Amino acid sequence: MKLLVVAVVALFVFATSASAEDKKKPGPIQLKIVAKSDKYKFDGGGKTADEYKKALEETAAKLAKGERATPPKPLAVDLVLQITNTTAEEVTIYVGGDPNVYTFELTGGAGTVNVNNPVAFTADFRLPKAVTLAAGKSHEIPVKAFADGARGFSRLVFWTGPGEYKLAATYSLSNKDGGKSDVLKSEPVKITVEK
Repeated sequence: MKLLVVAVVALFVFATSASAEDKKKPGPIQLKIVAKSDKYKFDGGGKTADEYKKALEETAAKLAKGERATPPKPLAVDLVLQITNTTAEEVTIYVGGDPNVYTFELTGGAGTVNVNNPVAFTADFRLPKAVTLAAGKSHEIPVKAFADGARGFSRLVFWTGPGEYKLAATYSLSNKDGGKSDVLKSEPVKITVEK
C-alpha cells in the first residue's frame, strides 16, 4: 500500500513539474515590450498623488456603473509591442483589426487605476491583416498613448504617483478569419515614474 501511495505521489509530482515546464516554454511567436522610454514624470494635474488616485478611482467607478464621467487624457508613453518569429522558418500571423486585442498589466509603484474609455467606435468590423515574418524577424506595434483593449483605446491605464512599476502585456492573435488563435504574453519591463 505504501508503495502505491509513493508511486502516485511521484507520478503527481512528475506531472506537475512537467506541466510547469510546458508553461515556461516560449512558443514560436513571442511578445516583448520595448520601452523606448522607461522614465516618465508624474503629472497629477495640480493634485497630490493621493488626490489624483482618488479622482481616478471615482471616475473609474462611475464609468463602470454606466454613469457619465470624463477621464483624464491618456498618459503619453513611448512603447512598442514587438511580435517575433523565433522559428527557423517563415511564419504568417494576423494582426490588427477588431479581433486582435492587447492589454497591459501595470503593477507596483504608488498604485494603478484602469479606466473604461467612453469613446464611440464605428460599427464596421475590421478584419486582421496578414503579416509574414521571416525567421527571427519582428512585427512592431507602436504605443504612444497608455491605452489598450478594443482598437487599442477602450481602456486607459494610469500610474498614480512616482515609483517603480512593472509593465507586462498580453496580445490575443486571431486567425485569418478573425477567430481566436494564440495568446501571447510578454515578460514584464520596468517603468520609473519620477516626481
